[in-house]
Amino acid sequence: MMLSSFLRCLALLAFIAYGLVFQVHELHSAPLKVMGPPGPVTVAMGEDAVLPCRFSPVQSTQDMEVTWFREQLSPFVHRYKVGQDQNGNQMLQYQGRTELWKDGLAEGSVNLRIFDVQLSDRGNYTCFVLNGSEYDEAVVELKVTASGSAPLVALERYQDGGIRVSCRSAGWYPRPRVLWGDPHGQHLPSLSESVTQDQSSLFAVESSIILTRGMKQNFSCWVQHILDGQEHGSAFYISDPFFHNAHPWIIALGMVLVVVVAVLIIAVYLFRIKGKHEEQIAMREAALRDRDAEIEKQAEELAWRRYAVPIEEVKVVLDSDTAHRGLVLSDDCKSVRRGEKPQDIPDIPERFDLCRCVLGREGFTSGRCYWEVEVEDRGGWTVGVCREDVKRKGEIVFKPEEGFWAVGPGVGHFQTLTSPDSTFLSEIQASKRIRVSLDYEEGRVSFFSVDENIPIFTFQLTSFEGKTVYPWFWVGCGTRLKVWP
Repeated sequence: MMLSSFLRCLALLAFIAYGLVFQVHELHSAPLKVMGPPGPVTVAMGEDAVLPCRFSPVQSTQDMEVTWFREQLSPFVHRYKVGQDQNGNQMLQYQGRTELWKDGLAEGSVNLRIFDVQLSDRGNYTCFVLNGSEYDEAVVELKVTASGSAPLVALERYQDGGIRVSCRSAGWYPRPRVLWGDPHGQHLPSLSESVTQDQSSLFAVESSIILTRGMKQNFSCWVQHILDGQEHGSAFYISDPFFHNAHPWIIALGMVLVVVVAVLIIAVYLFRIKGKHEEQIAMREAALRDRDAEIEKQAEELAWRRYAVPIEEVKVVLDSDTAHRGLVLSDDCKSVRRGEKPQDIPDIPERFDLCRCVLGREGFTSGRCYWEVEVEDRGGWTVGVCREDVKRKGEIVFKPEEGFWAVGPGVGHFQTLTSPDSTFLSEIQASKRIRVSLDYEEGRVSFFSVDENIPIFTFQLTSFEGKTVYPWFWVGCGTRLKVWP
C-alpha cells in the first residue's frame, strides 16, 4: 500500500514537471509580437504624450533593442540598446524631449513619453523591437489638439436693417467650428465665416451674423473643438437704442454711394477725353505685356517638356528577389503593399532585411527615361532611384551620399531626402501620382506631380560613377504603390 502510494505521487510529480517544461518550451518558441493601441493617441499641445507599445512573449531584455521612428529607422525619435538610451543620430526636434519607460520592460512594455508636444509632432510613429534574430513593429498615431482664445465679439456696422456682429478666436487645432446661439440654446445661422492658418499651422476663425430688431437681445458665440467637443464661449447683449439708427444709417450710406458714383462717372469722362492717342499707347503697352507673358508661358512649357516628358518611357517591373519579406508583390509584379506577417522566403544577399524596400528588376546605365508611381496612401511611402551598390542589410540612411535620391510625404509636409537634412516643400500637396525622371549622362533625378502637372523637386546634378541605377520604393503601413505603365 505504501509503495503504491509512493509510486502514484512520483508519477504525478513527473507529469507536473513535464507540463512546466513543455510550457516553457512553448513560451520560448512563440514568435515575437509587438502591439500598439487600438486607436490614435490624442494630446493637447504643450502637454506630455505617452505612446503605448507592448511586446510578447516577455523575454530577457539584456540584448533587446527598441527603436521609435517616423519615416525611417535613422535618424530616429528614440533608441534603447544594450541596456541604455542611444542619443547619437536622434532627430533634432526630439533631442531632450523623449523618455522610454524602462520600468515596464520586464512586463513587456516599451511606452514612449514625448514632453511638451507640438503640432509638428503629430503623425504616425513606429515602435520597432529587435531581440536576437526576431523583430516586429507596430504603428501608433499621435493626434495633437490646441484650444484657442476666448471668442472676441465686436459690433461692426449697420447692415441690411440690422447690426453686423463678428466673433473671432485664434490658436486652434484642428480647425474648430463657430456657433451662434440665442438665450434658449437655439443655433442661429451665420452670415459668413472665414478660416486662416498661421505659420505654426494654428487656425484662426471669424464668423459674422446680422441681428435685427425683434430678435432676442441676449446672444452668445462659442468656438468648439471638432475632436473632443471642448469649447470657449462669450455672451453679449444689444439694447434697443442700437437698432434705432440702423435705417437712417443706410439712407446716409445710399447718399454717399450716389456721390461716389457721380465722381466715378466724371473721372471716366475726363479719362476718355484725354484723346485717342493716349488710348492707342495704352493698347500698345498692353499688347507688349501680353506678348511677354506668352513668351514666359512658352518658356515654362518648354522647361516642363524638357524634364517632365523624357525621350523614353520605360516599363518598370518589381524584383521579388530584392523585396523585404514583409512586402507582398502582385502577380504581375507591378504593385506592392505591406503584408500582415513576414513571408518565409530565403534571405539572399540581394534582399533588404530591415527596411521594407524593393527595387525594379531592370536598371539603367545610360539614356533618359521616366516612369510613374500611383499611391494609395494611408501611411508613409518614399519613391525614387538608387545605385546598385547601396546597403541592403541592417539599418540604412536614405541620402544621396548613400546612393538614394527620393521624395515622399514627411511630417505634415512633402519632403525630399536631401543631405544633410531633408528639404520640406510646404507648397506641394500630397500627390497621388508621381513621375520619376532619370537622365543618366547628365546625372539628373527629377520628380513631378502628374495630378497638378507641376515639377516637385530636382536633385543637384551628380555622377552615378558608371554604376547601374534602379527604381527604388519604400512602403509604409497601409500604403500600396503601383508602377505605370
